[in-house]
Amino acid sequence: MARIWLDDAMLVDPEAPGPAPGSLLIEDGAIQARFAPGDPPPADARRVSLDGARLAPGLIDLHFHGALPAAAPHDAPGALLSASALLARHGVTAFLATTVAWPERELDARVETLVAALESTPWPGAIPIGLHLEGPWIRAAAAGAQPPDGIRPYDPREGAALFDRAGAALRLVTLAPELDGARALETELARRGVRIALGHSLAGADAVAASIANGAQHVTHLFNAMGFTRHRMPANDAPIDGFAGLVLGEPALGCDLIADGAHVHPDWLRFAVRAKGDRTILISDRIDVAASDRAGWLGADRMRSDGVAWRLPDGRLAGSLLTLDDAIRNVERWRVMGFHDAVAACTVRPARLLGIERERGTLRPGARADLAVFGADGTIAATWIEGREVFRS
Repeated sequence: MARIWLDDAMLVDPEAPGPAPGSLLIEDGAIQARFAPGDPPPADARRVSLDGARLAPGLIDLHFHGALPAAAPHDAPGALLSASALLARHGVTAFLATTVAWPERELDARVETLVAALESTPWPGAIPIGLHLEGPWIRAAAAGAQPPDGIRPYDPREGAALFDRAGAALRLVTLAPELDGARALETELARRGVRIALGHSLAGADAVAASIANGAQHVTHLFNAMGFTRHRMPANDAPIDGFAGLVLGEPALGCDLIADGAHVHPDWLRFAVRAKGDRTILISDRIDVAASDRAGWLGADRMRSDGVAWRLPDGRLAGSLLTLDDAIRNVERWRVMGFHDAVAACTVRPARLLGIERERGTLRPGARADLAVFGADGTIAATWIEGREVFRS
């Protein structure tokens, strides 16, 4: 494979204190070396000048539904192909295909189809690197727009069969820590090396502490589909209220946030970032469902876009229209994060949560050459995956 020298870049290294000018040498789909300004060009490398543009690791979206919630099980490969092409245009090079709370047989069928697609499909852009099960083991009273018929307690028989079917593709599970069977579920996930996130929950302090002791590290879409936080809360309210406040103050837990301005107000985004620091991750929670495909999914035939998010007729949020490059621009514009910090929240931090920070989300030599080039206005100018340019604006 040809050697490529990406020259005259502003390197946005999420593991460095800040951006710095430099160049990257790419060979065999990986970053081979970094060069400082003025270093002689590497021999036999094709020079590609970025004209001072910002060069960052490719973005990683831990929570992307796309068309999966309304697609038939056999249509899952097509939904992932569409997602792959769409996400590359927004600087995303890797994502977790995220499910919803389907009934047991349907979840089994969908996971089987998704795993087969992950193992066999050549992707035009962003690569689905695994599965994120958002449910079905969540609190019905904090379901948000999750399908109510699929929400259920954890059954070890079902879980073992499902996890065997998913195999190494299963990367992340969102669960409610107060649910019946939660401790057994957490123990099984930890045994298999699957990351545990808490969400869709009204849990009190004891359940949260028990989940942390069982390996929970993260909170899914903080503030959304969970108990409210208030400055004064009687003790007897704790089981039904206050989950967001509990996890905000818990140093063992990181969190992710939907920075579209509808799911969380910018002031609360700012508060969460100050509380969680470098354990804050940005996600999209994006849904792409055509009007003709919405029937039968929690009354999703009545879902409407307000231009920022999906909503049900009663006003409940049902997912976002966000992309991660938009999220980066939003938090920078709202003074929630600086650009460098926001890039870290979409690259090395999700990679660390999944334990893949040596290969993705980084500009270290030896890592995959998955890269995003940002234009001056913060839009994506180009996306590279394994040293191959898959998108140019």
